[in-house]
Amino acid sequence: MLKFTNIQVKEIVAHQVGNKNRNEKCFTSGGSLLLDENLEATLTKYFLKPFRQISETYRFVHSTDMSYHLMNGISQKIFLNNDDFYSNTIEILNHLYNQSNHPQIKNGDLFLVLFDDILIEDELVQAVGIFKSERKDAFIKLSTQQNQIVINQEEGISLKKIDKGCLILNLFGDEGYRVFSFDNNDYDANYWKNSFLGIDYVQDKNYDTRSYIDMCRGFADEVIKEKSGKKDQLEFLSDSINYFDFNEKINVEEFKETLFETDDQLKEDFSNYKKQYEEDFNVAIPMEIPISRVVVQKQKKAIKNFIKLDTGIQVKLDFKDPESTKKFVEKGFDPDKGMHFYKVFYNEELN
Repeated sequence: MLKFTNIQVKEIVAHQVGNKNRNEKCFTSGGSLLLDENLEATLTKYFLKPFRQISETYRFVHSTDMSYHLMNGISQKIFLNNDDFYSNTIEILNHLYNQSNHPQIKNGDLFLVLFDDILIEDELVQAVGIFKSERKDAFIKLSTQQNQIVINQEEGISLKKIDKGCLILNLFGDEGYRVFSFDNNDYDANYWKNSFLGIDYVQDKNYDTRSYIDMCRGFADEVIKEKSGKKDQLEFLSDSINYFDFNEKINVEEFKETLFETDDQLKEDFSNYKKQYEEDFNVAIPMEIPISRVVVQKQKKAIKNFIKLDTGIQVKLDFKDPESTKKFVEKGFDPDKGMHFYKVFYNEELN
């Protein structure tokens, strides 16, 4: 995880990037921004807020050789000579513009920041931040003219959420600098990470934990739900989360024995699914993985814990108490009505 307690802003540059497909132009600032202390602090908070929720690490990759990777080369020039930061931001701007050749890609304001003293794994490193703001928000501004209050509507950058951003850390430059990235828009996902940055995941415990949880979600949806229904699907996900919460590492064999107990068929299904998942998604999931707590907490929020029925009723289950679902929820079929049902047991209704 990144920590910003001691972070310092060394230089900030702002440009505007257009859409090449629509023949829009780019505009350069002509130099670095001169900011007072308060504005610099506001912008720094604005730029760095998304990274507090990011756990996955990327690195620059190239199919042939890293010497051909444009962004890795520009980053190296910046880290070797900070004095040329502005001229290198022009190269980054031009590269981004050349990738902005799809009609859906929006123009926007581009901020490039040279940071000192970002803490990662007990090491203070320098980083290049690249941030693109595409959305404009309307705001009201009051002013005085000839002893009267005048109200005007203006348009500017919203400080609520920035659209795209990355931090390129001065680490492992020879094999591809480490990168943290986010993209709050999904209409052009390949444009930012693939076309512009040219990055791929670093296989660490965050990556392995996320891959394993994604595999479990796929197994729950494609195998257990198809065989046994939504209730068993959610029970499996609940038991999986419980396993992640109470163990320091994932051992695939132990995981199967714990969750499937005497069901040898499900154990075999899980092994087969893991093998197929690795082939389909080109990943190698180790048989033993240190658990990343940050990833588990993030993934837990993305798992839906309710059963939605076609009668307009939803049954919500509590993942914090996985045994409750097994003890107090029963599934059956009423032949008279020709309908499936869920029976829920309880002692009293709670407010």
